[in-house]
Amino acid sequence: MDFSFFRRNEVRLLGLCMTLLAAAAAWLLSTRPGHRIDGDFMEREQAGDADLWLLRQAANNTVAEERARAALALGRIGGPVAVERLVKMLGDSAPSVRANAAFGLGLAEDAGYGAQPDEAAAEALLAALDDDERKVVAYAVEALGKMHRQSAAVRLTRTPAPLVFTLTALVRLDDERLLPWIAARLSSGDQDVRWAAAVALNELEAPCDEAISRSMVNLATRDRNDFVRAAAARALRRCEPGDDAKTAIGAALSDRDPKVRGQAAETIGLWGDADLAEWLDPATKDSNPVVQLQALQAAVRLVPELLPEVRAQLGSVDLELAAPAFPAPAARPAEAVPAFEPPELQQIARTKGRNLVMETSEGELPIELDYELAPLAAERFYRMALSGAFELQTVGALRPNGYVQFPARDFAAQKLAAHRNQRPFLRGSLGLVPLDGRWDAPAFFIALTPLPLLDGRATNFGRLLAGDDILDRLGPQARILAIRAAQ
Repeated sequence: MDFSFFRRNEVRLLGLCMTLLAAAAAWLLSTRPGHRIDGDFMEREQAGDADLWLLRQAANNTVAEERARAALALGRIGGPVAVERLVKMLGDSAPSVRANAAFGLGLAEDAGYGAQPDEAAAEALLAALDDDERKVVAYAVEALGKMHRQSAAVRLTRTPAPLVFTLTALVRLDDERLLPWIAARLSSGDQDVRWAAAVALNELEAPCDEAISRSMVNLATRDRNDFVRAAAARALRRCEPGDDAKTAIGAALSDRDPKVRGQAAETIGLWGDADLAEWLDPATKDSNPVVQLQALQAAVRLVPELLPEVRAQLGSVDLELAAPAFPAPAARPAEAVPAFEPPELQQIARTKGRNLVMETSEGELPIELDYELAPLAAERFYRMALSGAFELQTVGALRPNGYVQFPARDFAAQKLAAHRNQRPFLRGSLGLVPLDGRWDAPAFFIALTPLPLLDGRATNFGRLLAGDDILDRLGPQARILAIRAAQ
């Protein structure tokens, strides 16, 4: 046989073989089952390793949604290598990739968790504010807020991002120059914007001038949205207790919604006028245990001599049970939960969803776990719950009109790999208590109201399917009796 042809063309043949091998590899990757790919991503996230495979998926995968998934994984892992790749991905041709790159930079560069924001990342996110896709702009706004990029504050008010994103970012930036702009949003025709503006002014502890006081009085008494009325009643604590403010709070004490009644009671206590103590009498006998607690706390603030009587009524309940705005564990765990093995990760990736039923002392709460955006956290909670980790646990922390938190039993020294995602915290959302940018504590909370400041900062792993009335009754003495798989 004459091999001269092959010898003369061996370079070309080698090139052809390499091309065919590359095409075959690309075909295998594109036809690999989706759960296999997601399991591979979760393996890197769990290990905190932005390895060569992950970087190649981010740069070279021909499927846009896989590149987007790689961007999310890089954001969760963080570090200089991940940030550098995410900055480049802000220029990707696919909007989903650019959006996840912006969100990922918000995770990796969160100054609230101690990150020192990268200048190149900040400049790239500023450029992304001009993106044609609104979702990309929204996550760029969110990321700049997390980076505490105060120089961008005015620029953030001029983007097409949803105003809830913008207002949340402005709270994180804490720029007093924007207080008038935020206050102007109180008259928005959108109830979500009115609520977000009131929440922002509360978080920033904005001075209550005459215009703001008038707006809050109007919202507390006339707004049709329960959350807006509650936020306005809370805001009035910073205002002078003039006749209009007192009238508004008096009306709020008999509001149909317990969130509003409780906030009104707290406001009376913080005004510090002992002559108003008698206003609290009906609230101290309210049918809702959380409203009772808030009213009794307020009464003790106004008349300290009532403390022994109140303690006798409440027993061992801590009168200062109201927790800070951000859920926090009592102690910082140091030991990680054993990692899922690769075969387990592939099985988790195939799981479409699981439902649980949480039996509490106030009634049953059906739960849907989120295996789409937080599969690691959902599976970890599922296993902990069915192993009895939360049985007979009482409330560990409570912020009325904020969240109610439960710790796990016998898991005090363990921490869980965080799985932060884009799911917003709404009333009924379930989240893991964050430790830092990479880890969560073995404790979970249920949002009693939307919590935009936790969006992308705590792991949202599920939601309640029903039980809105029960949620309002989860007071300081509420207890989890058991959590079981739904039939």
